[in-house]
Order: sequence, then C-alpha cells, then structure tokens
Amino acid sequence: MGRGLSGLQRSILGVLDEKKGMASTKALKNAIVRVSDQSFYRSLNSLQRRNLINWYKEHGGPHSQGGLICLKRVNVLLVDVDSVIPNIALMKLSVFHKERGDNVDFQRGLKVPSKEYDVVCISCIFKENARRARRLAKRFPNAKVHLGGSGVDLKATLPDEIEHLMPDYDLYPECDASYGYTSRGCPRNCEFCIVPKKDGKAHPVADIYEFWDRRHKKIVLLDDNIFALPDHFKKIAKQIIKEGLRVDFQSGLDVRLLDDEKATLLKAMHVSEPTFAFDDTSHERAVLRGIELLKEHGINRSNFYVLAGFESDFEDALYRVNRLRDLGQRVYVMPYNGDELFEKDERYRHLRGWANGRMRFASCTFDEYVRTKENGGQKQMAAARKERKQREKRLHPILQGVGVKSRSGHGDL
Repeated sequence: MGRGLSGLQRSILGVLDEKKGMASTKALKNAIVRVSDQSFYRSLNSLQRRNLINWYKEHGGPHSQGGLICLKRVNVLLVDVDSVIPNIALMKLSVFHKERGDNVDFQRGLKVPSKEYDVVCISCIFKENARRARRLAKRFPNAKVHLGGSGVDLKATLPDEIEHLMPDYDLYPECDASYGYTSRGCPRNCEFCIVPKKDGKAHPVADIYEFWDRRHKKIVLLDDNIFALPDHFKKIAKQIIKEGLRVDFQSGLDVRLLDDEKATLLKAMHVSEPTFAFDDTSHERAVLRGIELLKEHGINRSNFYVLAGFESDFEDALYRVNRLRDLGQRVYVMPYNGDELFEKDERYRHLRGWANGRMRFASCTFDEYVRTKENGGQKQMAAARKERKQREKRLHPILQGVGVKSRSGHGDL
C-alpha cells in the first residue's frame, strides 16, 4: 500500500470500488463502521486533494444522502520495452494506479495497441532501444506519456510515494522471486559504469521487507555495491538469515571490500557461488585474496564478471579469464561495446563464446575452442579433451590440474 494513504482512506476507496466507483456520502459512511464523522470527512477531503475522488457536494451537501462520491478512474498502459528481469518501476506504478482504482494494462515490446489510454508509462533500459522507445511515445497523442529508464534518462526517478510501494509481481506471472534494492550507488568511479552518474555514492534506501513478497522463498538484490555499506550489509544479511530466504546478489559484490565478517555472513546466507568482478589486472591481488578467504569459509567457487575490451587489449582479458579458470572459478565475459569490439577483433567473440559456456569452459582451453570453431566440428574438441586427460594422468598426482602461471610466464603468483 502507498505511503500517505491511511487505513481509513484505503477503506473508502475499497468501498467505492465495490460499489462500481460511485456512492452517496451517507451510503459510504454507513459502510465504514466505527469511524467518527470528523475522521470520515477529513479523509474525503484528503482523497479529493490527492485527485483520487470527485466529491459532488452540490448534490445535497456532504452530510446529506444526496452528496455524491465518485472514483476518478483512468486507463493506464505500462510498457516494458526491453527489461531482461521484472521491471521494478513498472511494478510499483502498477500498484499505485490499481490502488487509485485505475484500469491498468501491461505489455512487453514496442507494439502500438489499438485501445485508447489516458496515461502511458514506457520504460526503456538499454540505449540501443531509446530511439524506438521515443517513437512509440509519440504514438499516444491524446495520453499523458511518461518515458523513463536508464536507456533514455539516467536522472529519472519515481516519486517517493511510488518508490516505496510493494511491487506488483502479478505483472510478471513467471516471476518466482522478489526483486529490489536495499541500497543504491557506488563509491567507485569506473568510467564504463553508469551507476555513479545515476545514483551517486552508496547509500541505503530500504530493507527487504519493502519488496519481499512472502509467496517467494528467494530474493534478488540489485544493489550496486552493498559491501561499501558494512553496517547496512550486516543488517540485510541478518534479515535474510532470519527469514530463511535464498538470495542472489545479481549485480555482483565488490571482492576488494570482502573481509572475514562479510565472508562469514555469505556462508550463513548459504550463498554457495557469490558473484564478483575481475575487470582490471591491477585488482588481481584482491581477487586472489578474496578467493582464498572464501575457501577458508567453505565457499570454493565464485562467479566472476570479466570486462573485456575497455582500455585493455585482448591478451589482458584472456589472461584474467585463464587466471580464474586455473583457480577453479566460473567466468562471464562482458565485452565492452560488443558489436563494435567484435568487428575490430573476432577473438573477443570467441572468448565470450568459450568462457560463457560452462561445459566448454571446463572441458577445453581457449585455443582448442578456437580451432574447433574454425574447423566447424566437435570431434576435434573431444579428441583434444581426451588427449589432455591422458597427459594429466602421466603427471604426478600433486601436479594434476596445476600449472597456474604468472603473466610473465615465470611461475605462480
């Protein structure tokens, strides 16, 4: 329910909805039991100021049976242009309008509906779709159109009374987890990242109870860098542990800020494979320290985002990927400006195809993968795997699977 609406105000709106949007003041008052006249009429005045009802006092006056109260209903269309996860902003807008008694429709994609709408809210997440989203917005000349999302406006935010609503998860029937932010922003100033421009420095915004739907046993936290707020992270972790929830830190965690206390809490939350990033070779020492610290707490494998092609060459990206592979970690390569990067150097496409496929990544080296792609078959890859296994069997058991070299090739780091 929305902040600013009292229980009495919600009851009034509920009764009006049951009465098909219209009722006399006397009938409405009789339906709301155990409330004083003063509180009832104060609530009506407040709802009218908020533009949620029309109060026609000329029909006999507010204290007479002839006074007429009507819900203000509008037809609302919510458009999810390109979200890859449930769109939290649209889910909150859905709750806001449904609470007002509005008729809410929802669509994915850029089609133009035949129905007329009073209000249209369009969310575009990715820049490459911004032009088409703007074209769609112009197709509703008679509606009040709101166009937002990081793809078109980094500074656009929801009003506070909507921002803190429980999301409408029924908008995405396939959704089996609760999504939300408990903090926003990041203390880093990575040039490739929009977060500092969009949300500023790290700061708390909520706890899990603001967006956790109790039908769900899992929550997905979208926090940009929750490790930058140690006390807040501890608070959120304790809430998750208390409620027995599974958690996915989808945006990743900052391995450079990992310490013993945070590793203990990750283990207590049963986070078996946390996600971090290894975006720059200068972070290698922190990455290695983090991997060892997690192993001390029984977390033997993590997922690592690896940025490729941003102010570094291909060999640098391949080194970071191979370093993580040798340490038994999982990798997800994220090419910077992918299509443009692939045109300049096809090897980046192969790197993504190899590293992001778990079976391929575990069963063959990058060179083996490229040779197989060039030969257009899988038999060579299978033969290479067999040959490598036979080679490893001939090694001393202690050396099997070992051979992690430094960047210079002069031994382990």
